[in-house]
Amino acid sequence: MKAENIKTVAVIGAGTMGQGLAQSFAQAGYTTYMFGNVDKEKLAGHVAQVEANLKLFREYDLLKEDVKTIRSRIIPVLSKDIPEVAKKCEFIIESAPEVLDLKKQIFSQLEAAREDNILASNTGSLTIPSIVEGMRTPERVAGVHYFNPAHIMPLVEIHYGPKTTQETIATTQALIEQTGKKSILLKKFIPGFVVNRLQAALGREALYLVKEGVVSPEDIDTATKGSYGFRWSNIGVFEGYDMIGLDVLIRVGSIFKLLDNSTDNPKFMYDMVEKGDLGIKSGKGFYDYSNKSKAEVLDELNKRLLPQLGLFNSRRGK
Repeated sequence: MKAENIKTVAVIGAGTMGQGLAQSFAQAGYTTYMFGNVDKEKLAGHVAQVEANLKLFREYDLLKEDVKTIRSRIIPVLSKDIPEVAKKCEFIIESAPEVLDLKKQIFSQLEAAREDNILASNTGSLTIPSIVEGMRTPERVAGVHYFNPAHIMPLVEIHYGPKTTQETIATTQALIEQTGKKSILLKKFIPGFVVNRLQAALGREALYLVKEGVVSPEDIDTATKGSYGFRWSNIGVFEGYDMIGLDVLIRVGSIFKLLDNSTDNPKFMYDMVEKGDLGIKSGKGFYDYSNKSKAEVLDELNKRLLPQLGLFNSRRGK
């Protein structure tokens, strides 16, 4: 199947990530079924959140159509109807929790519903071979990894299994690009893929610096936003290396042996979790959010990202 033959898609999962995926496909003109493993009232609430996100996009001039038109392409469906509705879809993305047995169960349903569509799993930790184990048609399954918030973050990592066909990979990548996202294709599997490994390396050193009392979490955030975070939005890692000079980098590289090499999170992180300080969802993490609702905090963060998305889109291909 080619990307140009795809008109109808489905997203299995209506949580924060599923909402973002559904919005991206609907914005690109695709009829989009959004499945939720909840009751009709909660599912309607998830759709309402997508509509609110679209209105925010309109506020930042990031829509090519009006909100009502885009919203009309999103069709909420209860998970119990997956076997029937999946027959109508040329492309389906599963975005369920990272529980292998659950994902395998969903793919079993999808495989039984139709044999010629492309199936994808939005996973940041599981392998495609583990998900397709026992399937008759593993060749039509690819992996995609979106980033939160999925309706804003432009990157998608694409990975696959040894039985995935080149046509499946090419169609998946082409379709993702048609939704306005930018994709990278992993040449081989590695745990954590690319972005999570980069993020983990940086995060480990940031946590170490806080643990050792070198700097506060607030100053770490100021440092990242005002230095490499500022630069990396438009000048990538290796572009930056070329700008700095490889000879300079080799001299600076002597710091590698001084960096933290822990293989676990620091104890103070476990203490925070034990206390219930989980971040925005609990009202407190490294910062205190107790005077605002979760929706208000997320809305403020999204408003910081949306101007950057506009800039990123204006520089696509550069």
